[in-house]
Amino acid sequence: MQSVLREMMLQDIKTQISSLPKLENHNNGDYHFSMVLEEPPKSHWMFSMPLNKLYIRMNKTFNIDVKFKTKMPIQPLNLRAFLCFVKDVSGPVLRCQNHLSTDPIKANQSMRESLLRCENPNTTYCGTSDGKSIGERYSVLVPLNMSRSSQHSGGLVRQTLAFSFSCQNSCFGRKETCLVFCLENSNGDILGQQVLYLKICTCPKRDRNQDERQLEKTKMRLLSDAAEDDEVDGPNAKRKYRPTTLNDDVKEENESNDSTDILHVPADWQVSRTIDGNYRLVIKCEQKDLLLQSIEGIIEKAAVALLRNPQSTKLHQHANHLLNLKKCALKLP
Repeated sequence: MQSVLREMMLQDIKTQISSLPKLENHNNGDYHFSMVLEEPPKSHWMFSMPLNKLYIRMNKTFNIDVKFKTKMPIQPLNLRAFLCFVKDVSGPVLRCQNHLSTDPIKANQSMRESLLRCENPNTTYCGTSDGKSIGERYSVLVPLNMSRSSQHSGGLVRQTLAFSFSCQNSCFGRKETCLVFCLENSNGDILGQQVLYLKICTCPKRDRNQDERQLEKTKMRLLSDAAEDDEVDGPNAKRKYRPTTLNDDVKEENESNDSTDILHVPADWQVSRTIDGNYRLVIKCEQKDLLLQSIEGIIEKAAVALLRNPQSTKLHQHANHLLNLKKCALKLP
């Protein structure tokens, strides 16, 4: 039975590269794959933690670390990276003719036509201008060094790669884009995936601040709408919303699985799939403050999703349910 399930899982992994991209993070191969982005001081690029979004100028380089666990038997691994439109994953992200015409003719024509560039000398530029699937669209493929694990990284391999972009979002109608990273083996099987939202612009700091202010407005509007629908008596009626404070510990979010191979989950915590295909989460908190912080974190994620898709009725409903959940939690003794 286990062998059958394993074959089904492997077949699903192998078919991913021939399918359209899905903008989701996963670790199907159990390699604890993650991408770590740390913004240096006085940088020419900016990173928004709550939006999981990189803001960078065209032709400027940023460094990002790929982390993964080695497994026996050791097999060669590659990192594939490509750009994708957030609201149209089938649409190829291509360079504009203006910037392409100013780029000198190179021996590697695929590199010239690629909007994404990697500084690693062993980079392979893949894909065609009409490619839609992961394996056929423009992407860069970088071989990973398997011998760089260290105790400082929790025994995981950590390798720094440098990327840049040869066009900006205004070149293709200011459509929202993201950068997708896939961990692959030598057969092209996708073992893990991470998504980083992206804006290539002339003023990263200004645009990041504008988007984060818009996120706060979205959260405040959700709270205001919920307050109109539900009157609360007592001291909670005048409770003011205070944005969640994000500190440096949040940077470890993508590294939460790095320390151990075994997941320790309390018996009274549950993560399950319901019959109708939805997901169910049950957690237990010893302190009320921890419960409220957990709910506020989920509300923030819902606000980010609404910011990207404000017309979604389901997202509005989901956000309202979370706000009502928080109100119920506030009433607890």
